[in-house]
Amino acid sequence: MTFVTEQLAGFVGELRYDHLPAEVVAKTERAILDTLASLIGGVPTDNAKLSRRAARACFGPGEQPAWFAETGLHVLGALFANCAAASSLDVDDGHCQAAGHPGAAIVPAVLSEAAILGSDGHDVLTASAIGYDVALRIAAARRFTDTMSFASGQWTGFGVAAAIGWLRGLRPDQLANAIAIAGAEAPQNLPQGDCQASSVKGSSPWSTVTAIFAVERAGVGMSGSIDMLDRAHAYDVAAITADLGSRWLVSETYLKPYASCRYTHPVIDAVLKLVADRRDEPIDRLLVEIFPEARKLPNEHAPRSLEGAQFSVPFAAALAALRGAEAFRPLRPHSLLDADVVALARKVEIRYPDDLAGIFPVRTPARVKMTVGGYERFCDVPRPLGDPNNPMHQSAVEEKLHDLGRDLLSETDLDMLIQAIALLKEGKTEPLLACLAAPPNPPD
Repeated sequence: MTFVTEQLAGFVGELRYDHLPAEVVAKTERAILDTLASLIGGVPTDNAKLSRRAARACFGPGEQPAWFAETGLHVLGALFANCAAASSLDVDDGHCQAAGHPGAAIVPAVLSEAAILGSDGHDVLTASAIGYDVALRIAAARRFTDTMSFASGQWTGFGVAAAIGWLRGLRPDQLANAIAIAGAEAPQNLPQGDCQASSVKGSSPWSTVTAIFAVERAGVGMSGSIDMLDRAHAYDVAAITADLGSRWLVSETYLKPYASCRYTHPVIDAVLKLVADRRDEPIDRLLVEIFPEARKLPNEHAPRSLEGAQFSVPFAAALAALRGAEAFRPLRPHSLLDADVVALARKVEIRYPDDLAGIFPVRTPARVKMTVGGYERFCDVPRPLGDPNNPMHQSAVEEKLHDLGRDLLSETDLDMLIQAIALLKEGKTEPLLACLAAPPNPPD
């Protein structure tokens, strides 16, 4: 019997850049651009700063950079810090059926390893596509329960192990064990439920570090439970390898135009449409109807941290209504102190109607009714902006990079980064790695 990890490892081990369809190459390039936009936006946050400090304390000094921030970190410390920056604003990419975020783990891991190995651009694109595909196939095949955690760190390590194992040329048997070890030692991140939001978020930074250890351990001959994905009570086993090589899940990811939890995005889209022609009339009430999984968010009216704001439907609705989309590009600490926003957030009512049950994670819809001057306005958003069926195109992702990076890098530097990512498909990595290692260069 060939176990699922062995099937994945066999496929990964045989894969070459020439096997990737042109659309997959383009979507992988876009995923790298989007992740680096998220990372650059996250670098100045307290979450990322504290993660860098902790990484230096725990892993010690070295020669690797925390991109756009500081140099002299241990390779694992730099990786941890870069993953934390990529996920700190909650503006990184995701996958609906996987119910989580792959890029903030996979892209930093691949680029970090490429810098060490001297991998070319084709290898970077191939490894990234592998990482997305393995991680998302496993995550999307999970059997969902009411009590499970949606923390991405529980499954991103599968993809990191596959991608890094491929870059290092591991044999298929070693790859299978690396994938299994990464899954076994992934952080559990207990279900959050009604708990407060925290800076730990989905634990992807630690999951990425454990996946690197998994590859090292498999490479020296250690074994994992290679039958771990064959448990029918935990996974739709056949779905993990269905259409392997013809369906690439990196092509199915969503992108996020706003620095907040994906659950809030259809609400933000609806509110922005409803206030588009509003003048100065006060908003009397906002009624949000959303899928019942949104109950798991803390939904604080007056959040005290960026994480609390990112995971609050009422706060996101109020901020969008009064300050517009730009307030999320990026979300900044001063918004937490906006008394008008907090007052309106307290007027937001959330309902979880039966007709929106059973839709998540395939879709994340919402409906919003706004009362202004005694008149009601209504907007239904079945698929938020950035969904694969309502996509953000290349120009929108480039604009996102400029919005999130304008305080850290000059316009010229940001354009150079875009060009460097485009050179990956020509086989070149040096321009991109040089951009990543450069110090911050804020505009005058």
